[in-house]
Amino acid sequence: MMVKGLEANKREQKEKQKFPPCNAEWSATKGSRFWCSQKSGGVSRDWIGVPRKLYKPGAKEPRCVCVRTTGPPSDQLPDNPIHTNRGDLDDPNLGEYTGCPPLAITCSFPL
Repeated sequence: MMVKGLEANKREQKEKQKFPPCNAEWSATKGSRFWCSQKSGGVSRDWIGVPRKLYKPGAKEPRCVCVRTTGPPSDQLPDNPIHTNRGDLDDPNLGEYTGCPPLAITCSFPL
């Protein structure tokens, strides 16, 4: 049991490195805002990324994550010369926020 728990935690941490949580704020006057930075979600990295909805099997709602927009996909070997230079944008579990430009690092949803 403990080994399974440790493995699940390791997978979760690996996913958090690939898809760190967005920064988020909400106010009654301005509505919601999601944005990405090099430290959003408490995960330091050398890229900023763009906000996307991450759909996970079994989850009721998607969660906001920051997605790398350049280079090869994270699950592709770095020395593989064939890639689309779109980072992880083409991951099938991701969705764009309606009304947010595809490469914007901040998405605002006024009330």
